[in-house]
Amino acid sequence: MQKRLLMFAKLAVSVALITWVLGGIDFDEVLGKFADARIQWLGFAVLFFGMIVILGTFRWQLVLQSLGVVLPTGTILRLFLIGMFFNQTLPSSIGGDATRVFYLWRTGANVQTALNSVLLDRIIGLVILVLITTVISPDLIAQLDNPIAANGLVVVLAGGWVAVILLLVFNNAVSRSFQHIRLINFAVALSRDALSLCRKPAIAIPTLCISVAIHGATIAVAWSLDRALNGDASFLVYVVAMTPTILLISIPISIAGWGVREQILVILLGALGIGATQAISVSILFGLVLLVGGLPGGVLWLIMKKSHRELPSQQNSDEI
Repeated sequence: MQKRLLMFAKLAVSVALITWVLGGIDFDEVLGKFADARIQWLGFAVLFFGMIVILGTFRWQLVLQSLGVVLPTGTILRLFLIGMFFNQTLPSSIGGDATRVFYLWRTGANVQTALNSVLLDRIIGLVILVLITTVISPDLIAQLDNPIAANGLVVVLAGGWVAVILLLVFNNAVSRSFQHIRLINFAVALSRDALSLCRKPAIAIPTLCISVAIHGATIAVAWSLDRALNGDASFLVYVVAMTPTILLISIPISIAGWGVREQILVILLGALGIGATQAISVSILFGLVLLVGGLPGGVLWLIMKKSHRELPSQQNSDEI
């Protein structure tokens, strides 16, 4: 019941925000932009999305290696795509990250390691976003005429840095003395694994570099979609707008970022000289790319479920 209520709350947020942002937009104009989209630039967006998938797979593989888990790249890619399906195409109370943890556990990894690998994979990406957003935020905030948006960005950045610091220092003698408390024990283990990864530069440096590349590819998807919709914004404009947007929609208050992403991009791109109709059109198309891009993971998930049902020993554990 709690999961259903949470899903309903997220759905309500997405519907309310999308309705609000579309209130002042001529949706026929948005549809017209879609109809006149330039196919070649849509193709570039798809290519950049493919790069995100490949790079994301390799980053998770490196994180797993730092935790002592070695799996074939094909297996990791399959689980990554399934997680993307649950996150973007079939948002549910299970969630893509929980799905990745579950199926990674079924490969033989223990639950704590599986959970920490997924969380660290997420956290590394968020650290890069917090860092880049911190660098660009003074100029961006100066251009925002919306004090709520500006203050909200500051609060999120402050919270992000506090979380990063806590992650790196939580594995200490004081915290370990309370490890009999399940939540404290989990946080200590996560901090220990994060520090272990940081102490392995042969893994940590490539992981951070891949995270920057993933971020760049994500921005390139949005920029390509702007070009597909006959926009002329520079790539730098989308670096400034998309970086805090990706950071803010990582806060799970809506369905796959829908509604929140549109609101933020209208504000940020508007401050950078791009009209609301263009901003919403890019955001909607961006969401559709993610949604469609998750479909292969759905196919893989159905195949995996079918194969497990055909094995009697696996039937009782096929819970997702």
